[in-house]
Amino acid sequence: MGFFYFDESIHPRGSFTLGAFAYSKESLDLPVSDALRQNGLIPGMHEFKSGTRMDKNPVQAKVRDMLKSVINSHCRIGLVVAPDSPRQLLGHEAVLGLEKILSMNDFETPIQEVFFDQGIFETLPYAHQRAAQMSSSSKAACNLHFEQNSREVMGLQVADLIAHMCATMLLAQLGLITKKVKVGENSGYDPDLDVELEFELWATLRWKFFALGPPPYDTWKSQLDFQVDVASSGLHVAAACDPGVRDAALNRFGRMYLGCIH
Repeated sequence: MGFFYFDESIHPRGSFTLGAFAYSKESLDLPVSDALRQNGLIPGMHEFKSGTRMDKNPVQAKVRDMLKSVINSHCRIGLVVAPDSPRQLLGHEAVLGLEKILSMNDFETPIQEVFFDQGIFETLPYAHQRAAQMSSSSKAACNLHFEQNSREVMGLQVADLIAHMCATMLLAQLGLITKKVKVGENSGYDPDLDVELEFELWATLRWKFFALGPPPYDTWKSQLDFQVDVASSGLHVAAACDPGVRDAALNRFGRMYLGCIH
């Protein structure tokens, strides 16, 4: 079976909440627990939290870097963008996003286990009600688990990191943050080169999104045509989103360039 994990990042100043599905063919509990243990943390007692000030917590920063490797090795990504208010809208939109991913992508296993972090749905009864409204094909394809504890279902910590990274990219697309970082070692660039934070995040995640394949190679006019369609299979933007947020989300995530960046 496959495993989906869903968590969110809320940003009232951007008028959006971004939710992320982290998908893996296998449970992420083992690689996440390994990342915690290797940094002196105890799985089940401690956890990675993306909202931590990393410059003041080197242990969390090291875990973050290891979880990025987990994403690269194990995960595919689906995104849901919804208004930040009303808060309870996210659960409804998350189910729509899940149905889109299930219907538009192929999976090696017929049944997926889907774990939602605590607080995604307004109430547990509403979560079950919303699940009952799913299409028959979607209901047959997954088992839904609501109000899950991220210390126990450790793949949720990966979804937390993805949501934080992608929300940062969306904030930058909206012009609400500007920050530069050093590209560092093994980037293909001078390690001391300053780049926009959103570029570094995009370069880390761009290959991992659920997406429809690029156009046939013989139709390309240039390397810039090496793009995949995320909007059709891995991105759900709520109809209730502010038009500016919708446009920014589609511009940032709707198509993903996979060509050379060096």
